[in-house]
Amino acid sequence: MKPRPKRNRKRRGGIGCLVGDGESGDNNDAESPSSRLRVEVVPLSKAFGIISDITQSDNRLETSAADAKDEHTNEDQRQMHDRRRVSIIHPYPYTFATFAKARWVGRTVVDIYHEEFGSYPRSYYAAAIKAGRILVSGKKVDCGYQVKGGDELTHTVHRHEPAVGLADLSDDDGKTCAEQSKTVPPIQIVHEDDALLVVDKPATLPIHPCGGYNFNSLFEILSRWKPDLYGSGDLFTVHRLDRLTSGLVLVAKSSATARSLGKCIMERDGCEKIYLARVKGQFPRSLQQMDTSWKFQRNSCGKFSGLVEGSPPNKRQKSSIDIPPPCQYGEVVETDAKAWSGGLQIPFINRDSSKKNPTNKGASDGCKTKSYASLGYWMTDGEGAVVEDAPLNNMIDLCEDKPVEEMIARAIGSAPTTKDNHVLAQQSTLWLNFACPCRIASHKNGVCEAGNFSDLTNENDQKGIKPAQTSSTLLSYDASSDTSLVVAKPVTGRTHQIRLHLQAIGHPIANDHCYGGELWFGDEEGKEICEKSREWLDRLDRGETATSNGDSNITADATCKTRVAPENSTNADTPATDAEIYHAAADRPREEGETILDFIEKTCVWCARCRGVDDLSASNDSVESEAENESAVFRRTLMEYLVRSQGIWLHALQYSLKTKDDHGQDKALRYRTNLPSWASM
Repeated sequence: MKPRPKRNRKRRGGIGCLVGDGESGDNNDAESPSSRLRVEVVPLSKAFGIISDITQSDNRLETSAADAKDEHTNEDQRQMHDRRRVSIIHPYPYTFATFAKARWVGRTVVDIYHEEFGSYPRSYYAAAIKAGRILVSGKKVDCGYQVKGGDELTHTVHRHEPAVGLADLSDDDGKTCAEQSKTVPPIQIVHEDDALLVVDKPATLPIHPCGGYNFNSLFEILSRWKPDLYGSGDLFTVHRLDRLTSGLVLVAKSSATARSLGKCIMERDGCEKIYLARVKGQFPRSLQQMDTSWKFQRNSCGKFSGLVEGSPPNKRQKSSIDIPPPCQYGEVVETDAKAWSGGLQIPFINRDSSKKNPTNKGASDGCKTKSYASLGYWMTDGEGAVVEDAPLNNMIDLCEDKPVEEMIARAIGSAPTTKDNHVLAQQSTLWLNFACPCRIASHKNGVCEAGNFSDLTNENDQKGIKPAQTSSTLLSYDASSDTSLVVAKPVTGRTHQIRLHLQAIGHPIANDHCYGGELWFGDEEGKEICEKSREWLDRLDRGETATSNGDSNITADATCKTRVAPENSTNADTPATDAEIYHAAADRPREEGETILDFIEKTCVWCARCRGVDDLSASNDSVESEAENESAVFRRTLMEYLVRSQGIWLHALQYSLKTKDDHGQDKALRYRTNLPSWASM
């Protein structure tokens, strides 16, 4: 069999590969790809030292010596006690690769890169095509080349990745952060056997390479930690978990196990996912001010199971007929809908109606039909039986003066590892069931929305609507922060579903700035560190000479003229400008004998942004400047981590699955993590 072309080897998920000089088209250097990858795991407190240096510099100009000493002491205390740590990947040469999409055929290669990819301006892509950084099917082309079907487009860059958080270090063993980092695993292992690995994923860490993250992803970190056990190709994805969400992730050790568990999750066969969230306000009071048409009401027909008026919530009256819920998996079921009034019905295009709604006899597998998603809420008890006319305040009364651990045991049972006094979920718990359709509003930006989509009459818009349903119950309320700790059980699995549903009922996750929260809610220290880090980055982008030399003659206009990076820029989120491209490559021609990868690294716009405006005229030729560049990249990567969200208050607490044992018998699996620190406030 004829071997694949060299450029296609080590392809990572079809999106590219780490390359060495021997794979760049130049044969002058046969350096291996792995030799160019360098990873550092560092205490986050290192960033506090950088902040402390800034503060001391400012204090010498603006404050008394005593105030400066106090501020420096505060930073020292943070460095001593902060047990967070991050993974930093030093920049490396990387080739992004993709095959031509149908919509690209006939368009010029420069137009495709400029319009489809947003990291660089058009001038950069034109120069990259001419220099051979961008190739089509392994060959250099001109900017006007029209892409054909089957073409492979590759773009070799000096890749910078954002920092990510790892498992926190312990604060009770007397060792320093540096000492612990050598022995504490980067990821906490909850359970492991021959078939399955269950881990507690830190917030900010994606599960697999995506977007700007590649080697800073869960699978890659596990692979570097124990390559003999978790090496490339040894682990398989079972389910997803948002990057900003922490908690349980199930990882299969074989494709067969991944398929089996994935099927269980997709078919909802004995699968239950349970999350913790801290939300704004006293849950669920905001729902009382919402549109009353969202409340489902049982029509008067026959007996039902409910709470006897005037009796305690835990005294449920049994009846021969249980009330069916008003919808299933967020979708209207015709036979049940007749028994209910209230709620809204939102039309959507269902491409597989027969599997999800067995009552739809006219649908066949893959058939495109119009169905209806439910928008509304109702109450159930701990066994899932509908509770008619239960006041929302009953949920608040049930958890009053109860410790969180007791309320969790009531809601979902005791932890799987508990040997004695095993507690099952209690019937007395009240659950708020909320059905509300979701859709992806922007695939490019990863933004979703939930609500009443009745005004979307276009069939293409209706195709994106998905029925969704979540059950929630209150665990505790903290009056000082005006936040509630809730358990959320997603009945369906839409993107950002829990975050969207909590926002829709007026109780968004408190620090989820994407969906109704505030980035630094309840974290004044984090907000202060973010502001100081942002100030450090702005100084870098504006130039130190224009901001900190005490010259009162420096004007705002002069400062703007020195700035080439956009305001509030980060390497992870802010595209490069024409000015940055020009300054990064100005007076840096490719020298004789210099490999293309070394040339790309020397003229990297992201490295130039890390060095800052004051270094625009610096030479990159000396060993000393290479070391300075590496230090500058390290510092900026660390500081950018502090200005972004370090995770939201949403945690995957428990997973329950039903699978088969070696004898073909049903086997129940249940895993649970420890409570996150924000669970107790």
